[in-house]
Amino acid sequence: MGGLKMNPLVSIIIPIYNVEKYLKNCLLSVKNQTYGNFEAICINDGTKDNSEKVFYETVGNDPRFKLFTKKNGGLSSVRNLGLSLAQGELISFVDSDDTIHMNYLEELVKGIVEYDCDISICGHNINYPRFTIPSCFPKTTIMKQKTALSFLMSDMMIKNYSWGKCYKKKLWKDIQFPENKTYEDVETICKTFMRSHRFYVSNKLLYNYEIRQGSISQQKAAGRNRELKRAYRHQMNIVTKKYPTLKPFGYINLFKADIMHLCNNNEMRFYVTDKTKNGNF
Repeated sequence: MGGLKMNPLVSIIIPIYNVEKYLKNCLLSVKNQTYGNFEAICINDGTKDNSEKVFYETVGNDPRFKLFTKKNGGLSSVRNLGLSLAQGELISFVDSDDTIHMNYLEELVKGIVEYDCDISICGHNINYPRFTIPSCFPKTTIMKQKTALSFLMSDMMIKNYSWGKCYKKKLWKDIQFPENKTYEDVETICKTFMRSHRFYVSNKLLYNYEIRQGSISQQKAAGRNRELKRAYRHQMNIVTKKYPTLKPFGYINLFKADIMHLCNNNEMRFYVTDKTKNGNF
């Protein structure tokens, strides 16, 4: 089992920034997990609302929840701090305006411990204001590195998000999220995949990713498109040094980025998350 005990401590890293309307549901979904051996590292990234008050009212009496406060530095700086503070053998990320199913940790820990995997991944719901899009594999499976990377690089089924996954902590040694950049997950998560040999991919929909309505100017859309393509190219450079045959999968993402940008040029409306603000994507 790779030396991992049967009931490992999971460090859940939760960034907090101006999410007072959503934080309670997030924290309660973590608190009510069927797998109870976790520490929730909640980091206040200089929030300007009542999120800190919500934290203490919701989980202030639960010793598994720890609140740290820092100067605002964006999502990457929060996650990097969380990784440095983590005491668990496993790492998971949950965004503070999202929620997780009560069996989220139980399923992801099982995938690593019982099936001797390095990373476990679950399905997720993308919740728009008026509808939901589920995303998962038809059945639970074990993947080897190259197969998992092919899905990650094309951003299909296995998404380029840090959340919805559980990682052995050792995978994160000397890996940090790039600060002051958007789409930081794209060029970071692939590095942990490159260190992993076996992946547990569950077909259960256990993470709820909440999308709220917003709008973006053309100038911002153009800048975001450039940043997204930069991140995808960085990912391609990392992965294709070992697997040059996976380069076409990376081009799929570059093509999708241009299609999204073209749609914005044609003044189509899109939903975007508040997480894009202040570098929080």
